[in-house]
Amino acid sequence: MKIKKALSFISFKRRCKGSSFLIFRSTVAVCLFVFASQSVWAQVNLSGKSGLMYIPNATAYEDASLSFGYNYNPLKYSLRSKQRNAERVLFANLTLLPRLTITLSLLQPVTTDTKIREGLGDRQLDISYLLIKEKPRVPSVAVIISSPFMIETAMLTNVLVATKHFNLNKDLKLETTAGYGSPYILSREGDFKLNLANSNIFSNLKFQKKSDFIFNNGYLVGPFAGVKLGYRNKAGLMTEWDSQHLNVGAYLTLWKTWTVQGGLLNGDRFIFGSSIHFQLLKPKKSIAKLDETLN
Repeated sequence: MKIKKALSFISFKRRCKGSSFLIFRSTVAVCLFVFASQSVWAQVNLSGKSGLMYIPNATAYEDASLSFGYNYNPLKYSLRSKQRNAERVLFANLTLLPRLTITLSLLQPVTTDTKIREGLGDRQLDISYLLIKEKPRVPSVAVIISSPFMIETAMLTNVLVATKHFNLNKDLKLETTAGYGSPYILSREGDFKLNLANSNIFSNLKFQKKSDFIFNNGYLVGPFAGVKLGYRNKAGLMTEWDSQHLNVGAYLTLWKTWTVQGGLLNGDRFIFGSSIHFQLLKPKKSIAKLDETLN
């Protein structure tokens, strides 16, 4: 009887060791999935699209690239609240195909001396499509369009943009971007006090000049351009003309996935943000190799 109990205890102990090893292996695999994903040019603009500070670019992400993060926009240059409140932008974007990226963003006023009247915030959906992929002598070209079916969105983006990369040496990479933002928009203007007036996605849909829109903030209207100097995809400096102001900034990428950035808008107000980027499909090969090694 004692021998049977001893054998049962030994068997249980072995199972525990096996389970612990399995848990350890799974944990390492998950960490590898998050942190060992292939790095991309992960810099994003205010609304969460690939870009610099305010302006977007035409850089292509690989299929199934996912990013999400936070940006702060100072009170003086607020887009929605017209210098009444500073703003924060929460965003997520997913590259469904090598040429197609969907971005969801939420712009919210930050509490200041002015009381906030809005509820959840300004929700927006943007579609980026890469028309031309970058080649040795040809820049990449993309069109970015904001969904016209959202109500009164302050970061409306309807632009055509081109981007070209230059390898200065093995460590330094230069990115140049130029584009044009349409002065016309197709969007909805709604009455927040009367939801019946917005009963479907086509209610109050208007084609108009952006200067006649309720948020006449000049965001990405007309020509814009920017330059970014990156060091080993780990850090860099950037400057841009956002169609209204000259901005300068810098960014730092940690563990190939986490980017922190900051800058000066028009030389007098600080903007900052943080984002996490990774690819959903690439790490599978690395996980398979890890599994083979552990076995």
